[in-house]
Amino acid sequence: MLNPAERDMLQTDAWFGGFSDAQQQQLLQQGRRRVLSAGQPLFSRGAPFCGIYVVLQGQLLISGLHPSGQQALLTLLTPGQWLGEIAWFDQMPRTHDVQALTDSQLLQFPKAALQQLVHQDPLWWQRFGQLLTVKLRLLFVELEDRALLPAQQRLARRLCQLSQDQQLQIPLQQEQLGQLLSLSRQTTNQLLRQLAQAGLLQTRYGTIEVLNRPALLQLAQHGTLVS
Repeated sequence: MLNPAERDMLQTDAWFGGFSDAQQQQLLQQGRRRVLSAGQPLFSRGAPFCGIYVVLQGQLLISGLHPSGQQALLTLLTPGQWLGEIAWFDQMPRTHDVQALTDSQLLQFPKAALQQLVHQDPLWWQRFGQLLTVKLRLLFVELEDRALLPAQQRLARRLCQLSQDQQLQIPLQQEQLGQLLSLSRQTTNQLLRQLAQAGLLQTRYGTIEVLNRPALLQLAQHGTLVS
């Protein structure tokens, strides 16, 4: 089902890695691989619940479309991140659109498989609840960052997040990155130019490449550049 690199990657996830070997195997036995091409949707807002997913390879964009026709990008998912658990708990339609930014592979745990898991062992409800609360904690942290941190530090934090696991080339347009941070295109471009001049990254059309991740981490954590 999973190759060794994918299994090692999942082990670094605090939620999955906290399970016993038997629990991990019990969950993985219910999974099936999904392959998406760049630009292909996984599901759309309003769609019925079809399972939860974990990203194995590639990157996914979560977005919403306002009635005015304007798209809002909410976040970008990278390997090891889970999605889809909200609709598992409330049995309501999907809250947002999800599509592959790059060629991607996921592991899907369909609704019937999840129902079988919780029927066999009701403690899986608590485990899935922990997955949901991880997302809630991250949301509160992001809201606090937006309220308290300067734009440059918030940008550095998001770039560090997106360049984990040596994924140093981030396939995002500058406008998309600005939407993820609720920054204007002009502000985003100005901040990226400052980081490029400091040697931390370089930008090309549709791609941001991180050149000095340790310095970027320093900026993300302390709000100052390495001299």
